Amino acid sequence: MSLRTLLVGTAIVALPTAASAQSAAATASSPATVATPAPTVHPRVGNETELGRKYTAWFFAAQYDSLWAHMSQGMRDDLGEPAAMAEPREQLAGHAGEEQEVLIEMVMMRNGLPQYWRTGRYSMMEEPVMLRWVIVDGEIGGLGMNPASKAPPTDPEE
Repeated sequence: MSLRTLLVGTAIVALPTAASAQSAAATASSPATVATPAPTVHPRVGNETELGRKYTAWFFAAQYDSLWAHMSQGMRDDLGEPAAMAEPREQLAGHAGEEQEVLIEMVMMRNGLPQYWRTGRYSMMEEPVMLRWVIVDGEIGGLGMNPASKAPPTDPEE
């Protein structure tokens, strides 16, 4: 499996429960008669960059219990235990290496949820890698990683 396939394949470790429930409800309804409800928008609180930096430091240092303490219940349910965070960390380190330099940090809205995007240069990859944290009201609702050239679409600015 190539790194590109691996990183794009690990796009989001867990999705917020509310978004999953909305999707399931829309799928269960007849598409011809029921419009898909708009996703719930969770506004930025303003501390997503600070939290994203902290969560990234814990992720790189394998402090999974610290991450677990700040995860949404939906993400905990999806992962099952703190040690499950080791797999994406090992995949990133094994294929991209260690982060050498932070190139860009920003907070983007995607699917109505604020995400901290951190793009960095890694020791074993020429292309920069993007690490993404879904952060809703201070809680981790998801983790994604991908080559920077494969950044997912964001919500339109209003």
